[in-house]
Amino acid sequence: MKLVTKIATIATLASFMFAGMNITWGNTYSDDAQNAGTMSAEPSFGVHFDVNDNTTFGWEGGTLMVGLAGPAGSTFRLGYGAAPALGMSYTWWEGAGTGWGTDLSTAVDYALLTGDFDITVNLGLGF
Repeated sequence: MKLVTKIATIATLASFMFAGMNITWGNTYSDDAQNAGTMSAEPSFGVHFDVNDNTTFGWEGGTLMVGLAGPAGSTFRLGYGAAPALGMSYTWWEGAGTGWGTDLSTAVDYALLTGDFDITVNLGLGF
């Protein structure tokens, strides 16, 4: 039984090791809670792993994110952090090279508990 457990563990870890991966770097723009009517910009970093063709799992800006394929090439986002969030993202430019792929994307997330919207503009590097 121990051998089966070890094989299952190695197979699971290998599936994540060789899955598509995208590293993101960008800025998140949101309402400044302390100064009403002003915007704040915070740096955003993240990493996303492809689970399959339609699902991603990762971390972005301190929030655990699950991405599901949406209409017209968009991605429906579910965020699990200090406040749960729902959002959409769209990749509006992708590099056509081989090896490392680059992309530019925009995401809009809505925090369910606070009612705040965040807009994130990312540069993605992936393979």
